[in-house]
Amino acid sequence: MNKKAGNFKKEPKEFEYEFFGPTGALAVFLLTTVVLFGLYFGCNENGCPAYPQKILSMIYDAKFIDVYSFQLYLCWLGALILAWHVLPGEWVKGTPIDEKGSRLDYKMNGFATASLVLGVTSGFIYMKGPECMELIWSRFLPLMTSAYIVSIFLSIYCYISSFIGQKRLAEGGNSGNIVYDWFIGRLLNPRIGNFDIKVFSELRPGLILWVLLDIAFACRQYVLLNGRITDSMVLVLVFHSWYVLDSLFYENAVLTTMDVTTDGLGYMLCLGNLAWVPFTYGLQARYLSFHPVDLGIPCTIAIIFLQLLGYYIFRGTNSQKNMFRNNPTDPSVKNLKYMETKRGTKLLIDGWYGKSRHINYFGDWLMAWAWCLPVGFGSAIPYFYVAYFAVLLIHRYGRDDHKCHQKYGEDWNKYCQIVKYRIIPYVY
Repeated sequence: MNKKAGNFKKEPKEFEYEFFGPTGALAVFLLTTVVLFGLYFGCNENGCPAYPQKILSMIYDAKFIDVYSFQLYLCWLGALILAWHVLPGEWVKGTPIDEKGSRLDYKMNGFATASLVLGVTSGFIYMKGPECMELIWSRFLPLMTSAYIVSIFLSIYCYISSFIGQKRLAEGGNSGNIVYDWFIGRLLNPRIGNFDIKVFSELRPGLILWVLLDIAFACRQYVLLNGRITDSMVLVLVFHSWYVLDSLFYENAVLTTMDVTTDGLGYMLCLGNLAWVPFTYGLQARYLSFHPVDLGIPCTIAIIFLQLLGYYIFRGTNSQKNMFRNNPTDPSVKNLKYMETKRGTKLLIDGWYGKSRHINYFGDWLMAWAWCLPVGFGSAIPYFYVAYFAVLLIHRYGRDDHKCHQKYGEDWNKYCQIVKYRIIPYVY
């Protein structure tokens, strides 16, 4: 169903590095590795140590990997790939990949896959009891190591395969420097037949595993508290599951993101999708599994309101953007004001996107606070997500702004004068 793209290798006259070039890429690689494992040892079921000696002792005694956990993770990936092939799903076209307007086809059945996984998990828990999920939560560290190893191998595979045959390359990952191109991603659309590796890994292995880990931690708390789970755990589990299922329900929206249209599949995306998302985004559920927190009705209502507000902004903005791009004559967007560019494309200056250039980021960040606040203030570790996410969104905005300035030139300057705020209206 796919149109075979030709060899689009392009050597830019003056390559512009991101992340401070090869040295910065290497530094980010080391830093993400340290943070990924450091968060686990910084706060876990053995306590939240505040001094280095105890952390070093825990690292020395830890079992980072075992054959069974690695096999379990590979089986997880295999099951998801099988589900992609077997379960029904709509085939949709992505954005144009060349000047001729050629588009790749993508099978969208992520929501069906997640529904199947959650259905099987629920049935397993019903028949065997919550104790059965010890299979997962007790192997958190070796499973995380397994995901980390697979992400490294996948990024190496994509880098090597980018030199074989006719492949479309990501301009930002075609510098000629091995370390940088491996990190940022040299191959834009890694595929095996119709199976798109990047789009598959973007929303499935990490996001669905994130919810599965949350369920395992909720089961552990249920056992720990002799048959109950706290209101805080319920909130975290519902919010995380809601976010994941919503993302998979609107799976085709990922096709217009920078990750898919611009970035190659390198270490940055491989680690983020396979290891970073499931093993750091669920820090709150893991913390609550060994440090239960009872919120009470007033706090619960306030946090739910924050989540709903964030979701309203996040989903409203993304839906409006996608509708404007794909069906500008739809009644919901046809009366919105926009700015014509010399490239022939249109930039929204009305509706949600008349308030700020990336107001969807603001909604996403509000939800991040709703996910973290249920844990209380016993440790700073569960709040890593909200701090990290703020840095990520600001950095992502900077990357997007730079690329848009290159793409639209003076038109982008005019657009920024009309829509003055970057993310938070009247603030930033």
